[in-house]
Amino acid sequence: MSMNGYAAGASPTSTVVFLVKCSKTRPGEAVFVVGGPEALGSWSPALSLQLTTTSDTYPVWKSACIPLASTEAVEYKFLIQREDRKGTARWQDFQGNHRVTPEANMSVEASSDWSTGAVKTCIVKIEAPAVARPSETSTEKAAAAQQDKEEVLMKMAESGVEAASAEVTSKCPLAVTIAGREISRRNFSQSLLSVDVEDAASEAGSDAEPVVQTIQLEKEEEEEKPERGVSIKHIMSFSALTELADAEEKAEHRKGKRYQSHYDPYNLNVPVVVVTSEVAPFSKTGGLGLVAASYAFEFARNGHRTMVVSPKYSHYENINYVGETRIRVLDQEQTVKFWHLRKDYTEGGGTDFLFVEHPAIQRDGGPYNDKDGREYPDNLFRFTILSLAAMEAPLILNLNGQGTYGDKVLFLANDWQAGMVPVYLCSKYRINNCYTSSRCIYVIHNLGYQGQYHGHDPVRFFGLDSRYVGDLMMGKAINLCKGALIYADRVLTVSPNYAKEIQTPEGGFNLQDFVAAKAVSLRLAGILNGIDDCWNPMTDPNLFKNYSVENFEESKAVNKAALQKSLDLRQDPDVCLMGFVGRLSWQKGVDVLASVISWLMQDTGNGVTGRVQIIMMGQGQAEYVETLRWAENNYKGRICGYVGFDPKVEHHMMGGCDLLLMPSRYEPCGLPQMYSQAYGTLPLVHATGGLVDSVKDISEGIDVATGFHVRPLSSDKLKEVLFSAIEMHQKRPADFRQMQRTAMQSDYYWPKAMDEYERQIDIALYECPTVRN
Repeated sequence: MSMNGYAAGASPTSTVVFLVKCSKTRPGEAVFVVGGPEALGSWSPALSLQLTTTSDTYPVWKSACIPLASTEAVEYKFLIQREDRKGTARWQDFQGNHRVTPEANMSVEASSDWSTGAVKTCIVKIEAPAVARPSETSTEKAAAAQQDKEEVLMKMAESGVEAASAEVTSKCPLAVTIAGREISRRNFSQSLLSVDVEDAASEAGSDAEPVVQTIQLEKEEEEEKPERGVSIKHIMSFSALTELADAEEKAEHRKGKRYQSHYDPYNLNVPVVVVTSEVAPFSKTGGLGLVAASYAFEFARNGHRTMVVSPKYSHYENINYVGETRIRVLDQEQTVKFWHLRKDYTEGGGTDFLFVEHPAIQRDGGPYNDKDGREYPDNLFRFTILSLAAMEAPLILNLNGQGTYGDKVLFLANDWQAGMVPVYLCSKYRINNCYTSSRCIYVIHNLGYQGQYHGHDPVRFFGLDSRYVGDLMMGKAINLCKGALIYADRVLTVSPNYAKEIQTPEGGFNLQDFVAAKAVSLRLAGILNGIDDCWNPMTDPNLFKNYSVENFEESKAVNKAALQKSLDLRQDPDVCLMGFVGRLSWQKGVDVLASVISWLMQDTGNGVTGRVQIIMMGQGQAEYVETLRWAENNYKGRICGYVGFDPKVEHHMMGGCDLLLMPSRYEPCGLPQMYSQAYGTLPLVHATGGLVDSVKDISEGIDVATGFHVRPLSSDKLKEVLFSAIEMHQKRPADFRQMQRTAMQSDYYWPKAMDEYERQIDIALYECPTVRN
C-alpha cells in the first residue's frame, strides 16, 4: 500500500515546488498541477493540487512544497479550472508531459511556461523547519490579504481583455451592434430616438435576426401615419413616463404588514448620497430617473439623512442657490454651483435634492443627446464634473441648518455617468485621508452602455496619478464603467440573475471578467428594482374599475370589456387578451413575436389558436412599426397595433389583459412583468435577466407559479408556451385563476427591495474598502 506517492516504508526526504507562468486564468479560476503519483492526484483533475499567486508574482503560479519519492522521474502537467473544481478543466495544449526528478534531501523548484514543455529546475538543500510563531489575526493583516487577492483578480481580468472581447463578438449580437455604431451613439439606447425610426437597422445590426413576418402594404397605406399617445421626445424607455405616487399615497398603500420593511439596518446614522444623471420628476429619460426618485424617498423614509446629486439641466421650480466650489477637470479650474430643494415626507425624514450647475450642463436638447440622437461631444466632461461636485457637496454644504453631511457617508453611484465617483474616492480622497470611513456602491442598471470615450489623456483630463490610468482604459478608449467596477467597494445590479449574466460573454459586453472579479471577491450582488406604489389595482385612478385579490375576477372582466371597446377590438369576454408594451426593437424580441401572429390568429379547431386578441403598443424601429400596422390592418377587431405610447393605456392593459408578453432577448430587470402580476395579468416572458427572478414559471407548480417562461427564445418555443398558456385560460380556468391570485399576492414593491439595499450598505460599511496601489 502506498500513501502520498511513497512506497510502503519509504521516507519522504525530497520535495518539489511547481511553478508555471500562466496569464490565461479568469477570475474565479486557478492553475492546478496534476501528475502520476498519488500526491499529485494520479492524473485526476478532481484531486489535482491548486497553485497560488500574489499581486507581486502574478502571472507566476506556485505550489506548496510537495513531498515526493526521490527514486524516479515524475510526469506532471498543469491545468486551469474553477477554484471549486466545477466545470470543464483546460489542460496545457502541448504534446507530452513535464518531467522532473526529485533528489534526496533536496527541494527542487520546477519552473515552466504554460505554452511549452520545457522545465527549468533549481535545487536547494532542505533545511530544518523554523519554529512556528503565533499567527497574526489582526484586521490589518486580513485587509492586506483581501487587497492582495483583489489585485490578483483584477490583473487576471486585465490580461484576459482580448480573449473576453473575442468571446463577446461570437456570442452577443447586441454588443456587436453597439460597438458597430458611430462613436456618438454607443453610450445610450437609441431605439426610441427619432433618428432610429428613420434608420431601421441601427438597433438590430447585421447579426440580428430578421423580422419573420412578411409585410405587404397597399399604396394608400404607405403614407406615414401619426403616432398615438404622448410625446416621447428625448425618451429612451417608456418607464420614464410613469407618474409616481406621492408620499401620502405611498403611506396609504403601505398600511399593514405586507408592504413594510422586515430588515433592521445597523447604519441608519450614516448618510446616503445618491449620485445620478437623472432623477424624476426633474429629469427622466428612462428607468434610472424613476429608480433614483425611489432611492430619494426610501432611504429618507428608512431614517438616513439623504442627498441626491444630479445635473441642473434647467432651472427647476423652487430650487435655491446654496453654494459653490472649484474643481479641477481637463487641467483647468472649474466653478460649479449648487442649487437645493428640500422635500419632507409625512412619515418623517426628508431628502436634499442638489442640482449641479455648470455652463456645460444645461442644453437645449435632452440630458444626453441632441435632437438627432447623437450624444453631446463633451459628455465625458459634463459627467466628470457631476462626479467631482458630488464628492465635494457632503464636505462643504451646510443644509437646513443641520451642518454638513461630513466625511462618513455611503455613496450610491448609478451607471457610468457617475462612474468616476468610486474612482475619485480611492485615488483622490482616501489617499489624502478624507472619506476614509466612507464607502461607494456602484449600481449597474444596464452594462451595455459603459461611457466609452476616445482621444483623451486621462492623466490630464481627470487629474489622476498615472498609476491609476490603466484601470480606466479599455484598449485605447476611456471606459468609465470599467473604472467603477474596479474601484467600487461593492457592485450591485438590478436583479440577481442579471448579476450572473454579466459575468458571461453573452451578457458582459467585454467587462465580464471584471464583474467576475468582484463576484469572486464577494463584492457583487443583485437586487430587483421595486415597483412604485402607483401600480395598485385597488386605487389606480386609470382603471375602469378597481379591484383586489378578493374580487378580481368580476372587475378584470369589466376592465377587459372597456379596454376592448376603447381600442376597437371585438368585445368578447371569452378570448384570451394578450398585451405587449415596449420599445419596438430587436432587443425586445418583437421579430419573434411577429413571427407567431398569423399562427395565433388562425382557428384550426383546437380550441386554442384563433381564440385570442392582441394589443401591441410601442414605438421604435421602422420595420417593427410597420409590423404593428400590418397586424392591425389584417386582423381588424382582433389586433390593436398602437404605434406610440400612452401611460394610461398601459394601466388599462394591466387591468384588462389576461397575459402580458415580454419576449425580450435582454432585460436587466424589467418592470412591466411586476406591474402585471400586481394586476392579475400573467406574464409570459423569455427566461432572461430580471424576468427569471420576478416570474415563477408554471413548471414550479400551479400553487406557486405566477407566469410562463420561454427558454430558449425562438418562434417554435414561443408557440409552445403560448399554446400552453392559452389552453389553460380556455380549458382550465380554475388553474388560470389560481395563478392570477398567486401573482397578485406577490410583493415587488420598494420596501422589500430596500431591505436588501440596507443589507448591502451594512456589508459595505463593515468590510474593508477597496484599495488600489
